Amino acid sequence: MADDLMEFPRTIEVLGRLADDVRAGYIDQLKKHGHPTRYGTDRLSDTITTQVEVDGKSFTASLNMNHYWKYLEEGTRPHWPPSSAILNWVEIKPVIPRPDGNGRIPTQKQLAFLISRKIAKHGTEGTHGFETTRDAILPMYYEKIEQALAEDVGAYVKAVLAW
Repeated sequence: MADDLMEFPRTIEVLGRLADDVRAGYIDQLKKHGHPTRYGTDRLSDTITTQVEVDGKSFTASLNMNHYWKYLEEGTRPHWPPSSAILNWVEIKPVIPRPDGNGRIPTQKQLAFLISRKIAKHGTEGTHGFETTRDAILPMYYEKIEQALAEDVGAYVKAVLAW
């Protein structure tokens, strides 16, 4: 009976708000860095969902999103990316080409090759938007989480004593 009463509703609520705030902050970071990024037809910001889990021993507040977020976050080492993926990105983004030294404007295919070559030589630089967001928001929640845990444990103790 007593185990059924320990549900931590206040803590789960606070962790849900934390996850929602990190999600919103990360979406702002994606926009700030020009990454309302699409993979196929999905924008990364549209794929971000939040989740709070309690397994009896720990609490987890997490964000789930398309796998390629880590490449935006950490960047990549030099590599030759698939040309079809870069061409798709050029078409969706859209990337606006600039004239070369002779005034010629590259086609989308040529632009995809130039971008691929740059990635092959230099890799990509990470924006660290998730890390920035998490580090800014998490400290604002330490006290709120502590208070929510205290309220939940207090309510549990009262319920057990009344039982």
